[in-house]
Amino acid sequence: MALRFASGVSNALELDRALDSIFAQIEPAMEGVHPDLAILFTTDAYIDSCFEISRKIRERLSPRVLVGCTGGGIIGSDQEYEDQAAISLLVGALEGVNVRPIYLTQEDLEGLETDEDVITRFEVTPAENPSFFLLPDPFSINGYRLLSLLDRSYPASVKLGGMASAGFQPGSNRLYLNGNVYLSGAVGVSLTGAVEIAPLVSQGCRPIGAPLLVTAAEENAILQLGALPALEALQELVTSLPEADRRLAQRALLVGVVIDEYKNDFQRGDFLIRNLLGADPNSGMIVINDRVSVGQTIQFQVRDAASAAEDLECLLEASRGSWGNRDPVAAAVFNCNGRGLRLFPDRNHDISTIHGSMGPIPSAGFFCAGEIGPVGGKSFVHGFTSSIGFFLPKF
Repeated sequence: MALRFASGVSNALELDRALDSIFAQIEPAMEGVHPDLAILFTTDAYIDSCFEISRKIRERLSPRVLVGCTGGGIIGSDQEYEDQAAISLLVGALEGVNVRPIYLTQEDLEGLETDEDVITRFEVTPAENPSFFLLPDPFSINGYRLLSLLDRSYPASVKLGGMASAGFQPGSNRLYLNGNVYLSGAVGVSLTGAVEIAPLVSQGCRPIGAPLLVTAAEENAILQLGALPALEALQELVTSLPEADRRLAQRALLVGVVIDEYKNDFQRGDFLIRNLLGADPNSGMIVINDRVSVGQTIQFQVRDAASAAEDLECLLEASRGSWGNRDPVAAAVFNCNGRGLRLFPDRNHDISTIHGSMGPIPSAGFFCAGEIGPVGGKSFVHGFTSSIGFFLPKF
């Protein structure tokens, strides 16, 4: 088998017990084969043991590349662990695949000006069609600039991942890369060869009202929608909604910004979802967490557990239909730390939904401080999404 994966997870607080459990889950499936890639996620319960965790995994499994980070919650083979100790490990033997490790600091990033700079630094050409997994520390590197550079230099490549989330201040996260553990920067891998990374980004919203044209804007402030001040247009929309949607809009209202302005009919996946940060009754403007320009189209959105569940289920079904007769052999899952039990009434919602659609494939992931994934052919840092990378054998 060209691609062979296994995963293991444990919430044992005692480190050796946790790792022994993970090795017992992984080793029978790998049958003594050394993995080419190991993806590791740990919670802050093991923050003082990161070097030891890395060392023991490398000594026991001998992965060619080990990459990972710390997270506020961990997604394992079939479980989601929130607000508790957990370690999750996904390993893969990837015949015909070249795995290149990535480490960048903010200083490195600022020195990348041309496409040639980027290609030289990442040691892979666009012709190789690499896929990227990226795990930045949100306090020490500009993830938006990183994605912008990669989109410019590798426009056809998939970029997936998530922001480390074990802490809320600089130095509180750990980034794993082979024998090193970093407190800042970004780690990741590029994959080329006989594997395809199929991305799925579930933003979990449904639209309300009709699309609206931005007719006046400044930076991230929308001043006017159509012929009305933006706040007035929003108030008119909310007033027209059914009672249940009005209540939902009061606590979970977002803005969907159309990605492709050449389209006339907007469907699921055509919007980049952004947070509504506030409004000014005096000027009538509303403010979102992204730049917006005159001529762009927006549509207000709402999110709740039902809409998020429906969106993920629909996207999973559509993905399966687009892969032909290929089945995914593994999944890397990057969920917002606002999902899980903060959104759904039942534990393990997203990983259970994934496995319900794809089968019990080896999986690992974490709850992120920002999820990386493509929408409309461009890469973004999202919030409240589930951004998933499925490993498929290449045609």
